[in-house]
Amino acid sequence: MAHLDFLGDDETLRTNAAQAVDEFASRSAPRLHSGQDRTASVSLLLTRAGQVKDVTISRDWRRQAGVTRIGDAVYEAYTCALGGLLEAIAVEELQRDQPAPARPAQAPATSTEPELDQALWLQRTWGALHHIDAELAQLTRAPEQPEQRTFSSPHGCLTLYLRGAGITAITSDTARVAGMDTEQLRFETRSLFRTYELARPGEAESRR
Repeated sequence: MAHLDFLGDDETLRTNAAQAVDEFASRSAPRLHSGQDRTASVSLLLTRAGQVKDVTISRDWRRQAGVTRIGDAVYEAYTCALGGLLEAIAVEELQRDQPAPARPAQAPATSTEPELDQALWLQRTWGALHHIDAELAQLTRAPEQPEQRTFSSPHGCLTLYLRGAGITAITSDTARVAGMDTEQLRFETRSLFRTYELARPGEAESRR
């Protein structure tokens, strides 16, 4: 997944961050975050806790993604939804750090306090975005954790690769996928993520 470099230079990033905070302030935060692969074969919903709430498989998935790329499509839809979730978290952090509206000035006209407040907010904005970028890198790659685990769907048509705390890939078994209809593939995909979520550290405790 792309990092924050695609947003442009420092000035562009600061401008976009301020606009994002303004837009966020005018609406409530979504409870679910959606993602879809580029072929529109797979769509899924993530909760605020990062759990897969639901999965939708297009009835035309064989023509759109094909049996050889359906695993890639599932992974792409997941990372798209994850990116939206992390972006929402970043905007919320920026909103909390946004300085309160300035009160009527009683100090001399030469006071620089508003400018200092704005500079502090921009500094926090920049720091928050880089923090989210680092978290995203850890979730999607986690290269410092060499151990890799795998999880398979009930009938083995999909395999999820986990390194550290992040999903690094999802692959498909062409022969098994070829015998699946849309609802069976949806069941396999949902079950795959449920298995992964149950294996996440602290997940069992959170369900008690």
